[in-house]
Amino acid sequence: MSRVNTERIVEFKKSDEAKQIVYGEVYKPDVKDTDGNWMTHETIEKMAHDFMSNLKNDQIDRNHTGLKDKGAVVESFIVRKGDPDFIEGAWVVGVHVPDKEVWQQIVKGELTGFSIEGTAHLVEDRGDAEHEQAE
Repeated sequence: MSRVNTERIVEFKKSDEAKQIVYGEVYKPDVKDTDGNWMTHETIEKMAHDFMSNLKNDQIDRNHTGLKDKGAVVESFIVRKGDPDFIEGAWVVGVHVPDKEVWQQIVKGELTGFSIEGTAHLVEDRGDAEHEQAE
């Protein structure tokens, strides 16, 4: 196992314009990401719970500036079977974006997703499971 800092882009998949909330799948189960890595549903759920239990409501910045005043996570859930918007087992967050300038960039398509930063423990894939390539 090795520990690495990682970053990945998560496209906005849904929004509520009236409430200025955008939603995106932080991680999908058993789907290789752009680095060729993947997680099981159980690992994703643990990651989501750890994130939420350590959440400070000012953790959202824009373009990794460190100025964490551009939004707040207001929803977090693991997708259940039958959800019409998201992949079953994925971790989804909803972020409220109160900044009107940033919200307009989202509406205009100038900002199109979250950039997720984190630390991960990589475990060698022994080839005992098939995993889809990220889209």
